[in-house]
Amino acid sequence: MRKIKYTFALIMTVFIISCEDYLDQSEEAEGLTENAIFNDIVLTRDFFDGAFTYYLSEVSVVNQSPDILPGMTMSGEGYPGRTASPVPETYQFYAQGDYLSLMNRTSGSDTTPNFVSRYFFCFKGIRIVNTFLENADNIPNSTEEEINYLKGQAYFLRASFYHLLTKRHGGLIYLKETLSVSQPLTSKRESYESNLSDMLDDIELAIELLPVSWSTESVGRPTRGVAMALKSRLTLFAASPLANETNDDQKWIDAATAASDLINFANANGLYTLANASAASTLDVDRDGADLLVAEPTALQPYRNIFVGSGIQKTIPSEVIFMEANQKFFTFGGILNPTPRLSLTVGFDIIKFNNNPMNIGALANFIEKFETKNGLAIEDDPSYNSQDPFINRDPRFYNNILFDGVPWTTTTAGPKNDTPFVDLAVINEEGNYGKDLDDPSRTTSPLIVYNLTGLRIRKWIPNGAYWRTGNAGNFSYHVNNIIYRMPEVYLNYAEAVNEVYGPNGVAPGGTLTAVGAINLLRNRVGMPNVAAKYTGSKEGFRERIRNERAIELCFEGFRYDDLRRWKTAHLEENKKVEFLKMRWQGGKSATYPSGFSYENEEQTQLRKTFNDNNYWWPIPPSEIEAVPSFEQTEGW
Repeated sequence: MRKIKYTFALIMTVFIISCEDYLDQSEEAEGLTENAIFNDIVLTRDFFDGAFTYYLSEVSVVNQSPDILPGMTMSGEGYPGRTASPVPETYQFYAQGDYLSLMNRTSGSDTTPNFVSRYFFCFKGIRIVNTFLENADNIPNSTEEEINYLKGQAYFLRASFYHLLTKRHGGLIYLKETLSVSQPLTSKRESYESNLSDMLDDIELAIELLPVSWSTESVGRPTRGVAMALKSRLTLFAASPLANETNDDQKWIDAATAASDLINFANANGLYTLANASAASTLDVDRDGADLLVAEPTALQPYRNIFVGSGIQKTIPSEVIFMEANQKFFTFGGILNPTPRLSLTVGFDIIKFNNNPMNIGALANFIEKFETKNGLAIEDDPSYNSQDPFINRDPRFYNNILFDGVPWTTTTAGPKNDTPFVDLAVINEEGNYGKDLDDPSRTTSPLIVYNLTGLRIRKWIPNGAYWRTGNAGNFSYHVNNIIYRMPEVYLNYAEAVNEVYGPNGVAPGGTLTAVGAINLLRNRVGMPNVAAKYTGSKEGFRERIRNERAIELCFEGFRYDDLRRWKTAHLEENKKVEFLKMRWQGGKSATYPSGFSYENEEQTQLRKTFNDNNYWWPIPPSEIEAVPSFEQTEGW
């Protein structure tokens, strides 16, 4: 995706800015008029590429700033260590269920959660797409193939923008043309089902027009497989209890078929092959095991390379379907300009002492979802010891979670970060506070953050990353800004098939059972097949599918919307926030094999409220003020 060189028509509909600013006109850019831009295919392509700069996924960065309320915090996967405003206040609005106040936090990037920016960004992108589609057939120096490829991307983007909007806010208005200033501003919101139909129509057009792959200079643009991945994600959301209130089986069949079609397409074209880290079954992660306190175990490297890697030049990992362009992770200020955004928001969120620190730590109650290496939930495995919780877990645990004692090289400018290992104890071996924990007696700036949860996130941070505020970083590492990867499709398939055909059922046109799809993902990271005790019924297997999804896709921006679409966000287990407290007990013993005690402590002040109206989000109140007929979401 190239940098946009010419922009115009960025004054948006009334639903984007305000009634006063709503004008159906185009700004001249560098002396070019709209007619001039659509008189040349090069200028047209540059204009159209501007729509990609508004594609704000769950892992995107806005204005080189971190997301102050990322999905991993909302979902209960993690909690930030930054105590400076506006992070605590913003979290409290969310925790108290006050989403209207969240949608009002639009005064600037430092106080605006990404999902608020996304609401406005999506409509800006839609405006560019619609302007292009209205002019696409009148570009004199273009070929049919060039226009069809651009149209395919346009239909994909429009459906993508609307999915990002409707998955939170419900039905809106599906704009397929730019609005004229003479049109009366009396629009009413459409139903989610109506928007769904329009999104699926756009996706089918995209699938028809997009290529299977691009030539070298265009690698990174959406392909046919990317559009099919969007269809799989969208149909699964539409089939889920939040949107499918009558539990219509046909919705689940549609979702199963969409996933099956993409699996068959990938296999037929040799695309999106799963990483093979099956050797991780040999990891020695028992107490004092050779691989337990290793930063990046060798047997897990094929899996780890999906998320982080060495070198400036990036190769798209084999199982990745679509990701944001990102040549480097570290450079001055942490992001490579210009747009499209080129750094992953979770990189900002998790790492310590960068320009905009967040330092999100994993939550103690979330990591309990990682099974033992025996393939059992921790509550079902008699070998699991809550006083030795880091040993003999699912190999993905050692890719995703940093725990006390793991050697880790992070060179930064801040204090309390000069040890070669992660020290997360409340009281460590020397009887001191752990160097990665917040010391209540400190007098340093509150922007200098520490780990609060007793755990850190390993998935997105390269070991050896150099980050120094105000200085160039180490260009030896990169992070992959993944939007779609193939494991999600297998998880979508298993979930949909199980709901309508059961654990051993197969989708129309498919070859895998629901159980087989999950085992494929587990085996490729060294985990055994799903235990038979979990596959005896649709209901029992449903819970293991959801758990598998939580583990495989953790910290990738899925879980908050998964909890919503399953309508489980209100359950007790999903409202509590627990930190892990480690305290040195004087030495190793039968009771404390590591020498530490471990206790999950609920943080009652962070407990979340979640009521029925919280399942569908309000739209920004400014929209209602501008166009009263555009009614607020029910319950708000």
